[in-house]
Formats: sequence, C-alpha cells, structure tokens
Amino acid sequence: MLVLTVLGYLFIYILSILLAVLLVILLIPFQYYFTGEKMEKEWFKASVVWLFGGIKFNIYYNSGKLSSNIRILGIHKSIEKGPGKKDTDENRDKEQEKKSQNKNPYSYLNYEVMEKGFQCILKLLNHCKPRKFVLKARAGFEDPMYTGLLCGIQGIWSAILDKYDIHLQPDFEDEEIKGSLSTGGSIQLFYLLLVVMEFVLARPVRSIWLKNLNIKMKRRLKTWQTLILKRT
Repeated sequence: MLVLTVLGYLFIYILSILLAVLLVILLIPFQYYFTGEKMEKEWFKASVVWLFGGIKFNIYYNSGKLSSNIRILGIHKSIEKGPGKKDTDENRDKEQEKKSQNKNPYSYLNYEVMEKGFQCILKLLNHCKPRKFVLKARAGFEDPMYTGLLCGIQGIWSAILDKYDIHLQPDFEDEEIKGSLSTGGSIQLFYLLLVVMEFVLARPVRSIWLKNLNIKMKRRLKTWQTLILKRT
C-alpha cells in the first residue's frame, strides 16, 4: 500500500512538472530579430530569443560566410549543418507508392474551407507582424517603369504601414539595390495553437477529417475481419 502511495505521488509530481514545462513553452513568447545591410558589403544577423534571453539562437551572414550558434543558460554551442541523408531508390519507390494511394489534398478545397483558411492566415500574420520595422533603401531597375512602380508602392506603404519607418529612394539613373533593414517582434505558441485548433475544428474542415477518419476505420475493420476469417 505504501509503495502504491509513493508511486502515485511520484506520478502526480512528474505530471505536474511536465504540465508546467508545457505551459511555459506555450505562454512565454518567442522574440525574433533581424538586422541586415547591403552596401559595399552584405551582411545580416537573425536571432530567436526565448525564456527572457535564457535561450538564444543566432544566424550570421557576412561576405558569403554563414554561421550559427545557440546559447542555453550561458552555454554557447556552434551549429554546423551536416550532409543530408540520401534517399535510396527503394525509399523513393515507397514514398511514391504512398503518395499515389493518398487522395489529392486539393480535392478537399472548397469555398468554405478556403475562406476559413484565409481568415486564420490573416490572424497568424497579424499576430506575427513585427513591432519594429525600419527599412532604408535606394533602389533602381533597368526598366524605369519598375522604378516608377516602386514610387507608387511607397505611397501605398506610407498610408497603410504608417507606424513603420520605411524610406525608399527610387534611383532612375543606376541599376542597384542598397539599403538596411531592422525588424523584430514576438510570437506566442499558445495563440498559434488556438488559431490552428480553430481551423481544424471549423465546421467545413471538421466534416472532411471526420469523413476520412470514418473511411479509414471501415477499411481497418474490414482488414481485421479478413484476417480473422483466414485464421478460422
């Protein structure tokens, strides 16, 4: 009896820790930053920060060289991309066979699904939009028409994205693109999860995956019945 009680308390303790970790991951937002410049040299730095700076992932690019590192509670670790795993012909054949058996995902698209998907995408973009956006650039194209089009786009940006600092200087003489960009914002996984659940549980989407689940269950039951009849 004592052993069962101890195991019960231990299970509750472990479950509480896992739940706390899950809540921390979902509720504490991820901060992202990007700074770059294209002048005489090209460089950029992208960072993802979590746990109030306790975990930080950086990507650097400077003059054709790309590097990255991660810092976890003050411990730095450089990351190098290794060679990818090569697919064998056998694996490719299996993947192609599996794809051929699956129904084309575009066949599920209808007006209601696309409308709900568009609404959820707008919510995600609004949540992930940067709080800071500073763009200063000088751009010129071979065709002056595109440079003039850039002037029109700048006017639209000034009206819609008035809270961002955007300065575009058209160049009708030289064909070049130079400038600097600095941006940053935050993303909360809990909100992203809510939006995904909203899409999955929406009526038009729910009817699709429930229908497919019902079909798969019937196929599975039919397979089991066939196996049972063969054994008997």
